Amino acid sequence: MRRKRTRKTGASLFRLFLALCLALTGLAGQKPEPAVIAGTVFRDPGFALPGAEVELLLLSPAPGRRKPKPALTRADARGEFSFQVPPGPAEYRVTAKAKGFLPEERIVKLSGGPERLDVYLTLKPAGSADK
Repeated sequence: MRRKRTRKTGASLFRLFLALCLALTGLAGQKPEPAVIAGTVFRDPGFALPGAEVELLLLSPAPGRRKPKPALTRADARGEFSFQVPPGPAEYRVTAKAKGFLPEERIVKLSGGPERLDVYLTLKPAGSADK
């Protein structure tokens, strides 16, 4: 009878080892979690500006890679926007535009890894360029 128990224990250990190997193989094939550049577009004097066009441009592509086209989105009803970008060190320019307002831009830097950067842009009315 002892041999049957040994075989069952050996088979159980083998199944556990196999399940562990399969789980680790599945984890190795996963893509890294993206970084997020998000924020809010405001209009002077501090109210949200829904519908503003927000552009994200990569300024520092990885060596040997082409610079991608700018990503575009619109701010939602609360003036909020977000972009998912690959993790890793990079520099981006975020520009917000809206009809009747002067555009504003910010340069942001990702240090690497799955992180979140918050960007706040305040657009001034186009007629207030002197102020």
